[in-house]
Amino acid sequence: MTRTKSKMWSRFFKATLYSLLLIGAIGCVPTKRLTYLQEEEGSSKEYKLERNAYRVQPNDILSITIRTYDAETSQLFNIANMSQPNALQAGDILFYLQGYSIDLNGEISIPIVGKLQVLDLSIEEIQNLVETELQKYFTEESINVTVQLAGIRFSIVGEVARPGKYVVYQNQVNIFEALASAGDITIVGDRKEVMVVRQSPEGVKTFVLDLTDANVINDSRYFIQPNDVINVKPLPQKSFGIGTTGFQTFSQLLSVLASTITLIIAINSINN
Repeated sequence: MTRTKSKMWSRFFKATLYSLLLIGAIGCVPTKRLTYLQEEEGSSKEYKLERNAYRVQPNDILSITIRTYDAETSQLFNIANMSQPNALQAGDILFYLQGYSIDLNGEISIPIVGKLQVLDLSIEEIQNLVETELQKYFTEESINVTVQLAGIRFSIVGEVARPGKYVVYQNQVNIFEALASAGDITIVGDRKEVMVVRQSPEGVKTFVLDLTDANVINDSRYFIQPNDVINVKPLPQKSFGIGTTGFQTFSQLLSVLASTITLIIAINSINN
């Protein structure tokens, strides 16, 4: 009878140990799932960046600066005067309140000129359009027009350090710069399948980028666009609750194993 119990507990202990080792092996996040832009060891490549001109959409905000020889006329056009005290600190709020916002019809309203249809135009095309319209009232030599997006706005959700809405005041932002703004992907975030939700005149599109593959730099979608939503999904390891690093997993498994051994000894003591 004692020998039978001994065999039973031995089998139980082995099964428990094997199960814990299997869970531990699954629970650890492998290095390949954490490393960006992986290439063959010792290789060196040159990547060509695919830059596509952004086409503006409703709710985009444009910063349009129009300069003329007449200071009063220039002030009339330049709603958002960034030379004002604290203007730079106001940043996004100032652009929202005083920038040229594209309405739902795809139009902006400029003093004297009136409404201009700019939907699905590039920044360069808008600048040319504004210049052409102003030349009806001013000579070509007397005006200077600069058009820029009032920052690139995007949102990041999911497994990043700081999910939220962000604005970067640059002409272009790549996917890694965007993620860096949110404190990078967490250790349990899936870098191989980062989803981007993008608005377009046709509707909303989604696509997935593998950030562990260095060839992502060649992808035309490497640069994000205004109003993009970046969704970082969790790895299966997050739901396991075992540990994200080898040390964490080993410590937790050791604790579970110790508890199992203590339980076995206690049950044997009671039976004896």
